[in-house]
Amino acid sequence: MFSAARTLRSLANLRFRILNLATIQDVPAETFGPLFEQLVSSGWQVRSKYAGFDAGIDYDCVLLRKGFGTLRCEWDNWSEWSIEGKRRLIEEIAERSKLPVTYAWRWADPLQRKPSASAELKH
Repeated sequence: MFSAARTLRSLANLRFRILNLATIQDVPAETFGPLFEQLVSSGWQVRSKYAGFDAGIDYDCVLLRKGFGTLRCEWDNWSEWSIEGKRRLIEEIAERSKLPVTYAWRWADPLQRKPSASAELKH
C-alpha cells in the first residue's frame, strides 16, 4: 500500500546517496558532549542552534561549519544525538571517536539502515 511517509523517507535516502552523506547515530549525551567540545576546539564553529520552546527537552539541533564543511548535530529524547555530514568528514570523526557510521538518514526506516563494516564486526 502507498505510504506518504515511506515515499518521503525514500526521497530523503536518495538525497543522502546523491550528496554522499553519512551519519553517526545514537550517540549518548555523555559521549557527545566531549566530542562536541573537541570539534569546536578544532575549528568547527556553531552556525545555528535550535531555539524552539522544546530545545533540549524533546529536540535539539546544532549546525557546525568549518570551511566548506557542515555538520548537523541533532538530538531527540528517543535516539540521542546524531551527527550528519559529508561521508569523508563523518568517517574521520567516527574513526577518531570509535563510533559506527551509518550511510542513511537518521530518520530512515531502521530496517534500511546500513551500518559501517566496523559496526557489523562488533555484533
